[in-house]
Amino acid sequence: MRIAAISVAPIFPNYVIGGSQKILTDVTAGLKNLNHDVQIWCTGTSSHDGDFEVGGVPIHPDLQLRGSFPATHQVSPVALARSAETLRNAAEWADRVYLHADAVYLRHALEGAEIVRSIHDYVYEEALLSTLTLGAAATIVPSDYMKLVVETTVAMTGRKSIEPVIIVPNGIEIPANIFETRLPSGIAPRQNNDLVLLFPHRPEPTKGVKQAVLTAVEVQHKLPDRNVRLLMPAYPVGSGLDDAAGTTDEISDLVNDLDASDIVELHGWLNPSDMSKYYASGDVTLCIGSFVESFGLVPIESVVNGTPAICAKVGALRQFDGIDGILMVGYGDISAAAEAVLIASQDSVEIIESGRQQVALKYSYSAMIDSYEKLIIGSLNDGRLISNLSTNELTLAPWCDIQDGRIYDDYTAKYSQFDQLVNELVGGSNEIMVSKSETNEKLLEEIKSAKNLGILAPKFTFVSPVDHGLSTNDRGLYDIR
Repeated sequence: MRIAAISVAPIFPNYVIGGSQKILTDVTAGLKNLNHDVQIWCTGTSSHDGDFEVGGVPIHPDLQLRGSFPATHQVSPVALARSAETLRNAAEWADRVYLHADAVYLRHALEGAEIVRSIHDYVYEEALLSTLTLGAAATIVPSDYMKLVVETTVAMTGRKSIEPVIIVPNGIEIPANIFETRLPSGIAPRQNNDLVLLFPHRPEPTKGVKQAVLTAVEVQHKLPDRNVRLLMPAYPVGSGLDDAAGTTDEISDLVNDLDASDIVELHGWLNPSDMSKYYASGDVTLCIGSFVESFGLVPIESVVNGTPAICAKVGALRQFDGIDGILMVGYGDISAAAEAVLIASQDSVEIIESGRQQVALKYSYSAMIDSYEKLIIGSLNDGRLISNLSTNELTLAPWCDIQDGRIYDDYTAKYSQFDQLVNELVGGSNEIMVSKSETNEKLLEEIKSAKNLGILAPKFTFVSPVDHGLSTNDRGLYDIR
């Protein structure tokens, strides 16, 4: 089958920006290996010079979009018109169109095409608008968390129907053995007394730049006899890839303000081929920002390469609770994060190996490729009706989580104290019935406030499950409901 994969975010020959683009190149290479004719059309930048290949898949950086979040379509009318023509030509060539991390507003250019899309974040306006206003035959999401968030958001806007939203967990290849270590170019060799902390994320504030620095400082205070080193990547100079990211100078200023210039070491952006050895070089990986991850590749990539990870209990990172080698802490709790580093740095070989096996079972690369193939080339079905059976039946919104007696909201990165409501939710499996005859005025007051804050949401039902031609065993993977 001819598959046109379209990405508003740019793809580059020698490096990957963000987990979503890694998944795109992995999926398309996997589809090519299954004998499909796959080509990618993406946004071009000043760093591009004609077509190229990644994993044997042709890449056409021909879309004339700005290519940096959060304003991918902030371009001239002529550029948009030319991008529409590029999309039209791609759709005419293809048997099926796959919109990766869908942000393609020019839907008329794809008229008549059978579209399967994926959503890999639910933070930027592109992803939100695509699910709320733009059509697709099916939407792929990488986690149960993202499925619930998308479905609840669409339902709350008053839509009466929704396409199938299908979970295909991100998959990674598990090395048979831990790779040899290699620190980035320009970074001093490791010494016996070093405690190396890794921050392998985009240098964007919500990814936890400040929290990582504060944690490293706290660890150094707790371990005065160790040389704590926090390694952080910086975007390629002049890339202009992400307007929300901090520049090298801005990060350096923050480090100086936090009195951490002797701890933090900035280095260049790494190629995908370098990441296994980079992960293996650390003692602990930090994932303690407030960014609302739809999956979160970094923690499991770290564990399979031999290094434990510390995760904030934010978004889909919560799904990793229980995986050996991954420790969870509340967002913003620097003391807890520092203490977790001390514990994780002592993890035994047996703990890490157990975590590697758990990841291999739950997040298989081959299972991901097979699932994408079935959905992209399979028969496309009708959507589902959205029903709100009772306005008195409320549930804890999927973007909220009860932590230590408080409710954390992923989208505000704040905790709320609702003592009686928390007790009711915990006892009711995160659901609550609101009775007009309720005599507990304090509880009613908390419910009203939580509804206004978006912490409580109506309980919706999605009827008419869709059969995608999968076997009974497949249904567990896709979580079709």
